Amino acid sequence: MEKSNRYSVEYEWGNVIYYQEVEAMTIQEAKEHVQHTKVNAAIRAVHVVEDVES
Repeated sequence: MEKSNRYSVEYEWGNVIYYQEVEAMTIQEAKEHVQHTKVNAAIRAVHVVEDVES
């Protein structure tokens, strides 16, 4: 069983602050997920929302 977490990623995109929840194994993976979908996003913070087992 792999252990993953649900993260809340705060990022700035187009001079607006957004929050997006993503499921990832690490904080870095959560950041990369957001940056993949929002190429020029500036990650401001990442918080663990909950542990998820998959």
